[in-house]
Amino acid sequence: MDWGGAMACNRRLRVRIGFCVGAVLTCSAVPALAQAGAATAPANPADQLVGLFGASCLHYPGDPAGVRGFLTQQGAPAMPAQARDAFLAGRAGQVFDTSVPGVDLAVVSLDDGGCEAIAEKANGTEVANTLQQTAKDAGVTLNPVGAQADTGPNGVHHTAYELVANGRQMHVLLSTAPAPPQAVITLAPK
Repeated sequence: MDWGGAMACNRRLRVRIGFCVGAVLTCSAVPALAQAGAATAPANPADQLVGLFGASCLHYPGDPAGVRGFLTQQGAPAMPAQARDAFLAGRAGQVFDTSVPGVDLAVVSLDDGGCEAIAEKANGTEVANTLQQTAKDAGVTLNPVGAQADTGPNGVHHTAYELVANGRQMHVLLSTAPAPPQAVITLAPK
């Protein structure tokens, strides 16, 4: 898939999303970035991806209407049909462009309640470390499932977790790859 074509539809979204875990934890959007052209520090892809995942997928687990309402409220545009179809790969749902300056991001909200936060470019190790540290800081249990992570074709690396937030169990899959998209965090509510 040509990520550039998929993400080029709208670069005006300037929302940085704060991290939250689970519907019962506090979550709020960080104020919009300065107007285009203003000097800002480059965004860290791992921080942005984990924050986006927490603010959307984890804040509204199994609730596609909640995810979509939040993203719409934040000004995230829906992807055009061709990009949407590429991200959905035959699944039913909606896709939003959640890019911030310097980091191409998307959220896939599936009709069955599943949710994915996707980064075109991100260091997989850094994403894994950020996800684990952020969960720990939030007091949330994030346990690896199985003895080892799985590496598949084309160098795609999968690590499955069980996440427990206030007694609610969910499955999280972190997929990283050397080629774009380089990081995908998927939530499958139980």
